[in-house]
Amino acid sequence: MQAGELDPKTWKGLAYLESISGPGAIAEMVDGYKRDVLGRLVRMREALKAGETKILSRLAHDLKSNSATLGAMELSAVAAQIEHGALEASKADLAAQILEAESMLPSVLAALEDKVKEFPA
Repeated sequence: MQAGELDPKTWKGLAYLESISGPGAIAEMVDGYKRDVLGRLVRMREALKAGETKILSRLAHDLKSNSATLGAMELSAVAAQIEHGALEASKADLAAQILEAESMLPSVLAALEDKVKEFPA
C-alpha cells in the first residue's frame, strides 16, 4: 500500500458509520483531519527542535491514530515510528521521518478528498 492509498477495510467500516450516523459524518471527520494534520506536523518539528521528546511522542501518537482511523495506513506507520523513536532515535532520524510524513500528506489528502466524494452530503 502506498501513501495515497486508503485501507479498504477501514473505509468499509466508515461507510457503515455513515449509514448509521447520517450523511456528512465522514466528511466531518475528514475536514477535522485536514484542519489538524498540517499544524500537528509543524508542532512535531518544533518539539523535535526543542528536544521535547514526550510532546513529540504524543503528537506522533495522535497522528498515528487519526491517520489509521481514516485508513491512511502508510502515514500512520511512519507516525508510529516517530512515536516509538521519539525517546531513543537520533534527531536526524526523527527529522527524516517527519519529512517523510510531510511528503506523504498531499497524496493522503487527495485520496481522502476523492473518497469523501463517494458519500452523499
